[in-house]
Amino acid sequence: MGWPVMHSRSPALHNYFFKQYGLAGTYVPLAISPERLEPALRALAPLGFAGCNLKCPGWPCDTQHAIDPALYRHEWKEWGVEQFYDEIRQVTTDCGIRNVCFTGGEPFLQPQDKFRQLVSQLYARGYEMEVFTNGTLPWQSWAIYSLRFIMDWKLSGSGETIEHLGVVMDNASRLTKKDAIKFTIANTSDLEEAYEVWMKLFVDTKVDLPQFFCGPVWNMMEPDQIVDFILSRKLPWRLNIQAHKYIWEASARRT
Repeated sequence: MGWPVMHSRSPALHNYFFKQYGLAGTYVPLAISPERLEPALRALAPLGFAGCNLKCPGWPCDTQHAIDPALYRHEWKEWGVEQFYDEIRQVTTDCGIRNVCFTGGEPFLQPQDKFRQLVSQLYARGYEMEVFTNGTLPWQSWAIYSLRFIMDWKLSGSGETIEHLGVVMDNASRLTKKDAIKFTIANTSDLEEAYEVWMKLFVDTKVDLPQFFCGPVWNMMEPDQIVDFILSRKLPWRLNIQAHKYIWEASARRT
């Protein structure tokens, strides 16, 4: 999906390997102008597309199985709201927890009516819920009311250009102290960019600031560099470390 995109050779390359290895998939170019991006993204799931609308080419994805259909089609399940709700009830009862985190891919690519029904059922039964989102799709009022938000803010080191920054900024302006923004840092330039976002877009415009987390890209940035930056600027940011990568292999499915 892009604008322009028809010049891309990616479809020919990917479809060759789909056919070569007998994979059930088709890679198609979708020419979508910026003003048509939102309805186009919302149409993907109902039309049977699989994948994530934003990928960070600047580093390997932590959840490759969530964005590459070849890795999960053999275990893909289609559930209705009631099935999904029953599964959550069963798992959370077994674990003794009452918290659900919606992540992805991008959760708001799911059909909004079904997502809302599921959240409403869980909310009515006292579940706490948060959603991990890139913030590129407008958030509806039901989501603001029912969910805590963790916005994964894309910096230049991710290699991902946010063409719809206006939507991201509008969503960010609705965050409060119960929510959070997470910066993932690949280099010192990302640190400076995160600081610029913090200073220009939040410090002078919001009183009820969200929490800010800052974490290194695995094998590209050391945590102590981020800590030194936070301390030197006297920032109320928190260090975010992917503890699972220290406990298990970085590419393990459980991460």
